Amino acid sequence: MDAELESFLNTLGEAERAGGRVLHELIELCDSLDLRELLRKVSHDEGYFAGELNAHVRRLGGNPSTRTGDFVDKVRAVGDLTGKLELLNRGQRWVMRKINERVAAIDDGRLAAFLRVMADAHETNIGAVDKMMATAAR
Repeated sequence: MDAELESFLNTLGEAERAGGRVLHELIELCDSLDLRELLRKVSHDEGYFAGELNAHVRRLGGNPSTRTGDFVDKVRAVGDLTGKLELLNRGQRWVMRKINERVAAIDDGRLAAFLRVMADAHETNIGAVDKMMATAAR
């Protein structure tokens, strides 16, 4: 496996694990049952994507990372739930942007298809969280 691709996929996996951990913490802070359910769904996606990224790294002959990104501490440092959710979405946008920058150059069709689905899911989740925050702000 190409070292640069392995590093890229492991960085994404670390970000997904961090997002999952953040989401578990945010769920506990929510008063809104609707927001809790949405965040549970997003958390499920993060866990799924982290696992699949590791599986692709293994399939391609690399060594999957078990680290969790430092994003958790960044979100914990924000004082209010709205700010934490906004930072969560910025992190989701970062993942989506990184995938979109690289996916066209990935020769492995299975991996490229997975990454496109992952980016699309992040875009959907960002929109759902944004919509929920806008509704709550009214």
